[in-house]
Parts: sequence; structure tokens; C-alpha cells
Amino acid sequence: MPFSSTEFHYGPVIVVHGKHKGRIGYLDNDTTHRGKECGIVKFADPLLTPYYQYVQLEYLDYPNTQQLMKRYERLIGVLSPYKQDESDLQLRVTALEEIALVAGLLNDRLFKAQFERSPRGARLFISHSSADKDFVRGLAVDLAARGHQPWLDEWEILAGESITEHVSAGIEDADFLILVLSKAAVQSRWVEQEWQAKHWTEINDRRVRVIPVLKDSCEIPTLLRTKKYVDMRDENYTVGLELLLNSIGKLLAKRAEA
Repeated sequence: MPFSSTEFHYGPVIVVHGKHKGRIGYLDNDTTHRGKECGIVKFADPLLTPYYQYVQLEYLDYPNTQQLMKRYERLIGVLSPYKQDESDLQLRVTALEEIALVAGLLNDRLFKAQFERSPRGARLFISHSSADKDFVRGLAVDLAARGHQPWLDEWEILAGESITEHVSAGIEDADFLILVLSKAAVQSRWVEQEWQAKHWTEINDRRVRVIPVLKDSCEIPTLLRTKKYVDMRDENYTVGLELLLNSIGKLLAKRAEA
């Protein structure tokens, strides 16, 4: 949810409205500017730049990992060596400052998600096609940042270890299997075997075990068509993430009460 004049947090932000929409910055302080409650936002490492912009607090939000990744890609485009127009020199300088901030945030989140996991929260096996790896990696980082324990093959399986043994153990130990549905995923026999293994556990236990997440518009598997899925297509990711987190929390609470 976007910030308000009474509820906001200093640190990384994304601008969701106004002339700076889409930019990633750092909320360094708050103040009243021209009669409006504003944040003092630096679009660079706050320790390295003296420059800042006034941005209304309700125009700011906490950035999820997908937003950081998309902004990084956009800045890479701005900094492309094929763009040699000198009139864009200042734009390229500000893009370079911002991309350094974004890259640092991404690296920090990825490290914490992989090596500093919370001992609490739900154990989440993320079943997906390798074609969706970038999306899934971002989702895993966001889930870890909210206190859960996502399972990703690239984080859990070392060179030389048995893939099938680790995957089987990951599915068995998981509280929930997050099934990332996409055109590639519904064509994957491996993905089908993963979610179906947990689906039969769900039937036997009569508890939700499989949570579908829709990344692309695709044909929903027959056995899952009665389930409510989490829509994370394109611009729906932010709302979808909150729905997924809320659902996981409530399902865990129901299990504890049983």
C-alpha cells in the first residue's frame, strides 16, 4: 500500500505517481513542502549524493523485488552504449547513480533471502518452469523478506547432489507448494509431477497445500480449476503478492487452530 502522511518508512522507496513515477530512491527524511507532506528522496546512494527531490508521501511505496528488477532493466536501456546523444548526458549520469542504488538493493535482498532466512514463517516449495527463473527468483526474495522460507533448487541443491532426492524432500517438507503457472509451466512434465505430488497430500489431509500463482495467461490444469489463484500477471504483481502473503498467513493460522 502507498505511504501516507502518518504511515511511512525511511529507506528504499518506489515512486508510484507524479513526474518521478517508476523511479527507485531512498527516503531520507520527511518535511512539509509548499503546504504538502513530502519525503526528501535521493535517487542514488544517500551517503554519496547531496541531491534530493521533494516527493509527496502518498506518491511513495516500498518497492518489491519485481519492481526493482524492472527498473534495473529500464536503466540498462538508458545506459546502452548505442545511445550516444550528448543531450542525454545528464540523464545518463542520473541513471548511473540510480542503477548503482538499485543493484545494491537487489544484491542485498538476494543475499539475505538465501543466507539469512527466518526460522519462522511457512516453508514454501516454489514449483516453476526454468523459463520463469527470473520471475521466481524475485518472488522467492519477496517471500523471504516477509519472514517465510522459500525453497528454490538453485539455493538448495549443490553440485553433485541428487536433484530428485532434494526436490522430493523439499516438496514433502513444505507447508505449501506455490505453483507458478505460465505457458512454459503447463507444458512441463516435471512441474506437473511436482504439484500433483502435493495435490494428493492436500486431498488426503483435507487442507490447502497447493497455491496457484498465475504469471502468464495460460490454460489452468483441470484439477486446479476450482481453486482461487493469485493473479501476478504484469502490473498485478504487487496486489497479488499481498494476496499471497495474506493467504499464507491465514492458512497457517487455521492449521494452528485445528
